Amino acid sequence: MEPLKVLFWIRRRAAPRGGDLVALENTIAALRAYEVECVVSDEPTHDLSEFTLVHLYNLSHPTVAIEYVARAADANKPLVVTPIYWSHAQWLETRARATAATRPEFFLGALSDDERALSQRVLLETEQLGRAAHQLVCDAAARIFTFSRAEGDILAREFHAARAKLHVTYNGIDPAFQYGDAERFFKTHGLRDFVLSAARIEERKNTIGVIRAWRDETIPLVLAGGAPDADYLALCQREAGANTHFLGALTPAQMADAFAAARVHVLASWWEEASLSALEAGLSGCALALTKNSPAREYFGDMCFLCDPAAPSSIHTAIRAAYDAPRHTRLVAHLRETFVWDRVARILADAYAEIAAQPQAFLPRADAAAWKGVSEPLAELLHLRETYLRALETRTREQAEWARELERIIAARDAERARWLPWTRLRQTFARRP
Repeated sequence: MEPLKVLFWIRRRAAPRGGDLVALENTIAALRAYEVECVVSDEPTHDLSEFTLVHLYNLSHPTVAIEYVARAADANKPLVVTPIYWSHAQWLETRARATAATRPEFFLGALSDDERALSQRVLLETEQLGRAAHQLVCDAAARIFTFSRAEGDILAREFHAARAKLHVTYNGIDPAFQYGDAERFFKTHGLRDFVLSAARIEERKNTIGVIRAWRDETIPLVLAGGAPDADYLALCQREAGANTHFLGALTPAQMADAFAAARVHVLASWWEEASLSALEAGLSGCALALTKNSPAREYFGDMCFLCDPAAPSSIHTAIRAAYDAPRHTRLVAHLRETFVWDRVARILADAYAEIAAQPQAFLPRADAAAWKGVSEPLAELLHLRETYLRALETRTREQAEWARELERIIAARDAERARWLPWTRLRQTFARRP
């Protein structure tokens, strides 16, 4: 049998680097032991002729995922998928009910009412396209690899994914996170026994919810992560209490030290498919306060505290319970023994080999309804985005005309000032005489 060669098709790398790409790198490293050759690409036009199969990894960019399916079908190559999916329902419902007074984080940017309404329609259609892409891929894929049984249940319920296709590949953990240096972190930052949130500072991670929940406490809150949205960061900084510390993005070694120095790690995200940072924090000995919109119970059992991301009081209660709880002595051993990258690689390699033995039986299929489900929101999005662009162009032209008018007014005033300047100086000269 020829060596297995797999193309991993990923989301666009221009987006912020996240746990999905870290997980993929570790998965590929573990697959080498099973003699699986892996190539990573985000180009839909990548030549597939030399590959045994293609593996779609993360469907968060639906238009790219749709094109990947079409390319695999055209090339007669089997495909498998790691969707990385969780329901966005609570976030969307909260957004729909929000006002600028109650949740300013959903109203950032200087948009008119019409522009904001159009932006909301674009968001909802993008969500619909994402769901349609998941349906299409679940229909076409030979195997669906999930980060949890709970994710598989959601895919089966929402997209009718066949149970026979579903295989759980739990994330692994880098053992190095067990050996962070708390004293080194304290010497650098002067902080220990604090509440830590290791996550990007952004709307999806609900950073502002954590800040609101904890800002009246004297125990420090440390935020370690990049901030892709400057407006959101500015809002977080305005609402933060005196004991909130923004450290920015840290290296893995610095992050290990932060976990070692912290007492609690909190993730109150609107959704989390399977958080690497929670695994890393747990391995370091941190207590865990985690969003209910995640497979936290499946990963950590009763050794974590759950919160409702929409309720600051719930986030506060979970953090306080985690902070006051005695350390779970069995948590570190449970994580170290259960979540290893080799287990992920073995499941993948076995599935790849099964497909390679009979590739024609696993070629991508998708019925007309699935393609219709994709085409309708895609067409609507194209229409909305063209409308949005036209609105922006109109606004830009209006602003340019306003700027030109302002320049004319300033120039006229400057000319008038220059005209009267000699008389002003003369008047000042006589005013100074006794």
